[in-house]
Amino acid sequence: MEFIVAAIVIIVLLLVLGVSPWTIIGGVLVLTELLLIIMTLFFVVTFILLLISKPVKAEFLRIFQHEVVGTYAIYRIDGEEFKNTFPAEIMFVDRIYKEGKTYSARLHKGKKSYMLFDWYSYIVIGVGLPVSLALAVGLGWFLLSMWMM
Repeated sequence: MEFIVAAIVIIVLLLVLGVSPWTIIGGVLVLTELLLIIMTLFFVVTFILLLISKPVKAEFLRIFQHEVVGTYAIYRIDGEEFKNTFPAEIMFVDRIYKEGKTYSARLHKGKKSYMLFDWYSYIVIGVGLPVSLALAVGLGWFLLSMWMM
């Protein structure tokens, strides 16, 4: 909410200072393109980490409610608890996750951190990567075609 209020204040200030509405729209589109590129890079990195991670059997334990980010699935692998990389879907938690059930997952352990990918993560990456890539390419093409005019 604060972000929207700040964006409105900035836009109003730019208009008061005499900046053209078309320039503001162009700036918003360029910022959106940068965010889409960052989002695409995020999905590329997570896809690569998914490919190099080791397959494991993970027992679903519970859903952890984080006060800021959202809900996460907690799994037990070899007696140790791990949090899923992507937040769990709140609406269908009881349908997606069954307590005590063992799922196939992939675990990438670093020196200080880890990334756990369950089947829900596969869906998030499988949908997020092509959609973010298509949106980034489409908006980039639109911006380039407008700039060339």
